[in-house]
Amino acid sequence: MILRPVAVAPLILLLFSAVAGIASAQLPARVETPYSLMDAESRTFLEGGIEAPLRGNGPFTGYGYLFYTRPHFLDEDLYLRLVIPPGYFISELIRDHWPSQNSAVGVGISGGFFAESQTEFQNGRYERDASFNGDSAGGTLAYYLRGLKIGGVLPAEGQIRANPKYVWYDRTSDTSRRFRLPENSAIYDVRAGIRLGGVPPELFPNAALELSLWHTLSYRDNAGRYGLPERPHESEHLTQRTWTRLGGIFTFWGTQASAFLNAGIAEDTDALSAFRMGGGLRLRAEFPLLLHGYYVEEIFARRFWLVNLGYRFPIWPGQDRVHLQLLADYARVDYVQGHSLPRSGLAGVGANLSVALTKRIALVVGYGYGIDAPRGHSFGGQAVDAQFEFKW
Repeated sequence: MILRPVAVAPLILLLFSAVAGIASAQLPARVETPYSLMDAESRTFLEGGIEAPLRGNGPFTGYGYLFYTRPHFLDEDLYLRLVIPPGYFISELIRDHWPSQNSAVGVGISGGFFAESQTEFQNGRYERDASFNGDSAGGTLAYYLRGLKIGGVLPAEGQIRANPKYVWYDRTSDTSRRFRLPENSAIYDVRAGIRLGGVPPELFPNAALELSLWHTLSYRDNAGRYGLPERPHESEHLTQRTWTRLGGIFTFWGTQASAFLNAGIAEDTDALSAFRMGGGLRLRAEFPLLLHGYYVEEIFARRFWLVNLGYRFPIWPGQDRVHLQLLADYARVDYVQGHSLPRSGLAGVGANLSVALTKRIALVVGYGYGIDAPRGHSFGGQAVDAQFEFKW
């Protein structure tokens, strides 16, 4: 049985109340993703990645940002977090132990270029003439609620975030003059969720365990028709998404295994707000929906479940610098109208070779094969990627 997002929202609020019920002691907190509560350590990470297709006309895609956190910033109960990609930034200043001992509030601003850009795909083809740029400026008001650690090790956290922003769209050099851009608009996002544990924002954490459930409600002031005359799309005023993540990373006998299940529902959605899946760049998004061998964000999903499996081991025994990671992905997808692929079951496999150049610098090169990715008159997408991490 598939639940509509509006039916799942009360469940998230109930889980949030459960966190409140066990929030009875002052507990240390750690950042586990860029939008988790606070970091008990100072972090300065430089993250970057690129991905390019070997088959098909897909775009060259990349990311890069500085991830910076400072606990006890200027004051014992102040925490600062910055995420700074080129031309864009996300900032948040968090006041801990307010308005209660086990809660916190955060305020921040974000904005810059290309954060709302849209890359269009149709049946395994990159549509340059229907892709466009989107820039934004906005703010954040967040409330965090810290619960007791489950089993003494797994932290529980509730979270509500309001993110109003203004988005304006522009053509790229390849966008068709016949293409009608979406209307510039104010967009009001509200997200509520609960997370047990979490995955640190680094390429290869030693261990992690996460169970989380989220619901986002988004209202767009100016909605309506956009796109090419022969292939119009419609943006909605009100969209909703609900998703969950379950899995972990486990290290044993010098090797490492990972397994994650992601699932989501977005019955009330449009192509601008749908779940976007594909690619192998794990740190490109807060909740990565990876399918190796497919173009980055090639898949527009309104409902899906996705399994990602990985096994990483030293490429030869007796050393801990060079590792090989084998990867396997499988998803079942219900597509957004107008963005279907020939198959609903999508499988992908991949391999990463990682080298620890120093204790602080890691380099990863990878290959992905998308078994069910349509390419021309057959199936089989291929892509290569490289990722870089520098920890100050």
